[in-house]
Amino acid sequence: METPRRKLRNLHMENVQNSSTPINVPPSPMLKTLGHGTGVSVYRLDRSPRHGQIRSPWAVKRITQRMRVRKDMIFNERIVHEADILRKLKHPNIVGFRGVTTNNDGINTLALEMCTTSLGSILEERHDEDLGPLPAKHTYRMIIDVAMALDFLHNKARMMHGDLKSFNVLVKGEFEICKLCDFGVALPLDEQGEVNFLKNTDLRYVGTSLWCAPEVIDEMDIIDSKADIFSFGLVIYETLALVPPHTLELDAALVEDLESSSDMPTDTEKLQRKQLEFSHDEKKDELVAEMEEHTDNDMSQDVVDDEEIVDDIEDDTKENDICDLSLNNLQSACGTRPPLPVAFQLSDDYNCIVELFYLCTNTLSEDRPNAETIWKCLENNAANVATGSD
Repeated sequence: METPRRKLRNLHMENVQNSSTPINVPPSPMLKTLGHGTGVSVYRLDRSPRHGQIRSPWAVKRITQRMRVRKDMIFNERIVHEADILRKLKHPNIVGFRGVTTNNDGINTLALEMCTTSLGSILEERHDEDLGPLPAKHTYRMIIDVAMALDFLHNKARMMHGDLKSFNVLVKGEFEICKLCDFGVALPLDEQGEVNFLKNTDLRYVGTSLWCAPEVIDEMDIIDSKADIFSFGLVIYETLALVPPHTLELDAALVEDLESSSDMPTDTEKLQRKQLEFSHDEKKDELVAEMEEHTDNDMSQDVVDDEEIVDDIEDDTKENDICDLSLNNLQSACGTRPPLPVAFQLSDDYNCIVELFYLCTNTLSEDRPNAETIWKCLENNAANVATGSD
């Protein structure tokens, strides 16, 4: 009798897809910090060579020590939620899933494809060095790549990202490719491409207020994928203004204060701008509390430690005084189209970019283009990508 052949398995794929895959991740202090997100930190994991072959590093995400001390495990649960989503999403413009593991203390660690930096970090650097808007050719590349990711997400995966902003767009090399990341608060879309909160009372849009669509701010009972498109329009805005949406007035106030003060630390302006990214959370009644609790800079490089940020916020009362001046304006501006800065003189290369910004941020969702229309439109104008100004 012939011995039956043993079923061969693709061990690599099995390990990637298995939620209990053992991943040897050292304690956080032994890892290089890449950045911080809301309640989480991201580290670089250098993997040992295998069979003499160098293996690419991974980015690993886990909740911060501060969240562990507070026993606030919602962000720990989101890591598992994100892992469940990412293992099903296979697209060149969505960050690659590598594995997830849980230690003996119940702390989850998500391993992801490593990218060079985030769009948000690039824009911060351009702002700090007064370099002007992101070159048009890079913005075109980003728009096409992210629109392709959203098209796949909305129509194939039937999912809304729910927290689109510059720090959730990862960049490899010199804009060789851009990838969408951070799916911890993604929402499922029904057959109509909508999220019906009346029928699904367990669902809630989390997002980040400054990037939220008007229907989200107004807490509509039903929203659709066009809420992502509005947020995408504000990411396009960021490439032009180099600051989070609705914060030009506050940014100008910070610059004026810095010019008139000689005793503020060098990194204060950058730190202040980071605090402008706060989450749309019904449980928090005051925007100041949100700004102190949330620092969203996912996978960006060369940022200060999470605990140091918190200490600096508590100690720097001057910063809070400046922020207080514009909090009411920020709150009322959320869900609207922010004005473009008048300081920059944009060349004709930016015409299509500006037009897309306006289209994507239309008040009514039905007046916004879908993701497929966006990338096909720009792909048909590929010359713009190649000849965009530097």
